[in-house]
Amino acid sequence: MNKKQILNYLVLLIGFCSASLLNAEEVGQIQYTRGAVTMQNMDGSSARLIAKNEKVQRGEVLKTGPRSFTIVKLSDGTRMTIRPNSSFSVEQFNPKKDSTATALLRLFRGGMRAITGYISKNNHDGYRVKSGAVTLGIRGTEFDVRLCQDDCEEENRKYKKSHDKVVDRTVARAVFVRKGLVAKELDGTSRKLKAGSAIFEGDTLLTTANAYAILVFRDKSRISLQANTVFRVDEMKFEKDKADDSKALFSLLRGGLRAVTGLIGKLNPRRYSMRTSVATIGIRGTGYDLMCTGTCMVAGEYGNLDPVILPDGDGLHAYVWDGTIDFDGRTLRKGNAAFKSSRKAAPVQLPQVPGFFMNNPVPKPDSVDVDEKALFSKMQTEEAPPGVYISVKDGNVVAELKSGQKLDLKAGMAGYADVLGRQAVQLPTIPVFQKFDVYPTPDVADPAAINIDVAVGAKGPGMICEIK
Repeated sequence: MNKKQILNYLVLLIGFCSASLLNAEEVGQIQYTRGAVTMQNMDGSSARLIAKNEKVQRGEVLKTGPRSFTIVKLSDGTRMTIRPNSSFSVEQFNPKKDSTATALLRLFRGGMRAITGYISKNNHDGYRVKSGAVTLGIRGTEFDVRLCQDDCEEENRKYKKSHDKVVDRTVARAVFVRKGLVAKELDGTSRKLKAGSAIFEGDTLLTTANAYAILVFRDKSRISLQANTVFRVDEMKFEKDKADDSKALFSLLRGGLRAVTGLIGKLNPRRYSMRTSVATIGIRGTGYDLMCTGTCMVAGEYGNLDPVILPDGDGLHAYVWDGTIDFDGRTLRKGNAAFKSSRKAAPVQLPQVPGFFMNNPVPKPDSVDVDEKALFSKMQTEEAPPGVYISVKDGNVVAELKSGQKLDLKAGMAGYADVLGRQAVQLPTIPVFQKFDVYPTPDVADPAAINIDVAVGAKGPGMICEIK
């Protein structure tokens, strides 16, 4: 190559690079990455690892590796989580703040979770996502879309296995929680509980000031925990067809509770007991209240719980509002109350029911209507054949297929389209793999704190790779 040819080549190269720079159009920015996330040109060239704060250009293809994800924010405020094993691109983007604003996003494979910005609000027909043979019209929306092969069916099996293992260990669930409920496990770790949370054998439950919680157990027994209470599930085993093998053993360490006994108490009452440091309560198909204060309370590391003080003195108070209980050898019947000041003291039946029982602001545990069977049911999963799955949390998504069929999905709805875009159907529920997706929505406060392995029930924390 002579000097003239070299010079002409350099001029062409400089011109090409300049044109590329001029054509580069910034459409957004990377908010967070975990694992292997790359960006490359449409022709597959210039692949590079990307990190937080890197610019996103129109036409570039963003790819995530296995167990990797990224959160992207577009200039109209759209936020997206691009899931593992995904390929994604912004093909068209006109972020004008008027009715001419448009966006065309393409999901080549994998999945995304998105909360759209002002384009979808200013132009209801101008925001589209193409995935396989389906084009989605997005209208002011929070939605998930997955282009599934065999992975979604496998995820369903994984979530079911993990969920069912937890159900097998679950002896009770919190069905109502006010202000806060904490469970301390046998190894000392703590977890905050909310309505629906599982409770296991060995859990010590704590409520704080002005708090209360209602628990439902496998045998349909129920307990309301009052404020500043410490309660332990020592043992709970229940098989409806094997009454002799069923057992319930609880400990009230301090504070108060309201209890309704379930099938164990009816089928084999000798196998049910509520222990305190002062006395053990036996039951015979019963509804009763207990208050354990002062000398009744067991010392322990229970955090900053307020002292429980009653006007009638320290010890164990009991009140029966249905059935009978055995109060340390003394039968206490419906409408009666008793008191025991210490372990050595004899139980005393009170002439009247104390006011703190009669005016108890905490509801009886049978006052809440719940589907007891559903609380301990195994997960039911539908088949997830290859295709496009869309679930809508807010707003409206219209899926248009190659066949011309349209599927209109509103908040709380989900749909499926086959891989060739021939037919779409509305699904009865949101698919399990989307409902329990462990990869975060793009508005999560701290994506770095999410432990993917723990979320899906793995044995260990695994390796987390973060590019900063």
